[in-house]
Amino acid sequence: MPPYSHLVVRLLKTAVINTVRESQKASAASSKQTANEAAPASSNSTSSHSRASNSTSAASAASRERQNKSPNYRRLAAGGLAALLLSVAAIGAMTTWMETWFGSQSTRDFVIAAMTRIGLVLGAIWLAWDSMRRPASWFPPGLAMAGVVGIVVVAAQPKLILAVVPLLGGLAVLSSVLRAFRGR
Repeated sequence: MPPYSHLVVRLLKTAVINTVRESQKASAASSKQTANEAAPASSNSTSSHSRASNSTSAASAASRERQNKSPNYRRLAAGGLAALLLSVAAIGAMTTWMETWFGSQSTRDFVIAAMTRIGLVLGAIWLAWDSMRRPASWFPPGLAMAGVVGIVVVAAQPKLILAVVPLLGGLAVLSSVLRAFRGR
């Protein structure tokens, strides 16, 4: 293996270990929180309002526990697929087995490019998984939707990038100013 591939393998190994540790911490924290919320429910309270709030808090704790468990496996799957696609694309670019498999050089190049792009997007999703689960408080939600629309417009008509980028920049500044005034 080339020397840089050892570095990539070491980085992937460290990332997987950190992800597993994070999931263990999250499950331990949610089980502690569930135990803390279940303790008041076992006390002898006669008020119907307190019983309703206890059952609601127990249901929300169970819901949070399910949310904490399932996304971590999805994050691992996204990271594993990203690593697999990028590895196969790198091996395919360095060897000729893909050319013999697909029959032509252009098909091989297309498949390598597609696997690289998809692997990079999945890698970005893997890195940003925790922030995807909760929206950024500093980022206006309307601007995110405008950004998606801007990307679609630029994808359909690339020449419009000269109009879309300044428009989105102006919208970002305007929304930040309005938020600053609204916060006072």
